[in-house]
Amino acid sequence: MSYRELIFTVPAEIAEPLGDQLLELGALSVTVEDDAAGGYDENPLYGEPGLSPEVQAWDRSLVTALFNPELDDSAKAEFIPELLASLKGVGFTLHAPLEKIVEEQDWVRLTQSQFAPIKIGERIWVVPSWHEAPTDPNAICLAVDPGLAFGTGSHPTTHLCLLWLEQNARLQNQSLLDYGCGSGILAIAAAKLGCKPVVGTDIDPQAMVAARSNAEINNTVISFVLPNENAPELASATKYDIVMANILANPLQVLAPALVNKMRPGGRIVLSGILARQAEEVIATYSQWLTLTVWKENEGWVCLHGTLPTLNGQNKNATANADTSAIAQKKSLKLALLSLFFILLIIFSEHLSRNSLLPLVATRIDGTSNAIAVKSFSFLQIVDGKLCRALGCFNRTVSDFSAWKITSVTLASENAREALKIPTNETLLQVELQNRLAIPVLLPNLEISLTDSEESEIKSIQFSPKEWLPIAWQELHPNFLRQGAPSGETFDPMLAISLPQNAVGYRVRIFYPSKPIQNIDRK
Repeated sequence: MSYRELIFTVPAEIAEPLGDQLLELGALSVTVEDDAAGGYDENPLYGEPGLSPEVQAWDRSLVTALFNPELDDSAKAEFIPELLASLKGVGFTLHAPLEKIVEEQDWVRLTQSQFAPIKIGERIWVVPSWHEAPTDPNAICLAVDPGLAFGTGSHPTTHLCLLWLEQNARLQNQSLLDYGCGSGILAIAAAKLGCKPVVGTDIDPQAMVAARSNAEINNTVISFVLPNENAPELASATKYDIVMANILANPLQVLAPALVNKMRPGGRIVLSGILARQAEEVIATYSQWLTLTVWKENEGWVCLHGTLPTLNGQNKNATANADTSAIAQKKSLKLALLSLFFILLIIFSEHLSRNSLLPLVATRIDGTSNAIAVKSFSFLQIVDGKLCRALGCFNRTVSDFSAWKITSVTLASENAREALKIPTNETLLQVELQNRLAIPVLLPNLEISLTDSEESEIKSIQFSPKEWLPIAWQELHPNFLRQGAPSGETFDPMLAISLPQNAVGYRVRIFYPSKPIQNIDRK
């Protein structure tokens, strides 16, 4: 049996609702991916607890829907036109999708083949259940299958924590708390290396199910509890010799008081899930209780560790902290006065920095800026105008990549080409772009990159504003090179380009001559 896969390329704002509608129309599954994934212009989305991306999509998103011809009419030739008509009826006007045929496979076997045993350090092995365990008699095998909870040993952050456990000999009968345990892999490794008792906790109930199952498979005794269970393992009076947390930098900072509170005096803490550039900030957060240092780094991620001072050390620290507090108060007062001075300086010298300030805080006219931001920026523009009239600002139009949005890029029809008398070896590329900022922005250059079937560039064509702007618009705006494009201005140029025979795709970029090229759209 084969499946029919339809791939739509759409803007971010309609990716999710389109996916929902495709499911309503009978799709077995829907995925959303970055159209630029794997390229230099890829746009990753990062999220942390409480800081998830506002839009779960990309500027140019690939929405892929899978259909089963045995369950629906997707094998019919009329299926795609009928599907497009149904989508148009609920507000989605789309071009015909790219179509692929997906043959039936043994999906379980295919998935399992992607997960091989992982060796950590000298002794630890993470072995999925469908693989044979290594024959090394000194090997410590962790039977953990990829599942609903994070932690299979393949990620550098988990790898670092496992390596820390293996390389620290003082683990026998040491109590350990695995905070944010996920699959329970770190707690299981600690138990097999001699830690006792071992406790794991996570806010995800699914993680608790996976962790308890993995602990049972590995014949380890571990208590896994949810934070809201009021379990004695997480009571404020319960302390641990080792506290280990493999989460992310932001929650590690938020949870710093809670994690330190679970350490006994002289106990150790191990933190992972931290990018190398975030290490100093996390170290500073914990510095009021203990000193953290970078233990190891792996692929841009670091593992931090430290020891909580004993009671004698804490008394000394308390005296030192009191002296430090007095100094900090004096510094705070000085900082407040300096801040006030700089605020006044900014207000009265605003005309000197306005060309940097206004673009930075400018709102968008496409409805994505909230009402408070729009009103605040309108007020700022009024104040800016009054100050400029009083102080004589030098009004220089800004250049800003983020101002521009390419809303569509299409090849013109054959009729349009013939009507404009374009030679047979050329075609027309219609580009629609808009200045979304609430201020004028300098007009950029356009670059068209033609690519072959492997997405390698075979030809690049550049257009200056004089070359791509409509002549009629230039005549109405004779000073356009200096004044730029007004807020909200939309352009729809037709660009004549010569297509090599092996060209199968194209990318459209904007750039300012004095700045690096910025990719805006890709086809």
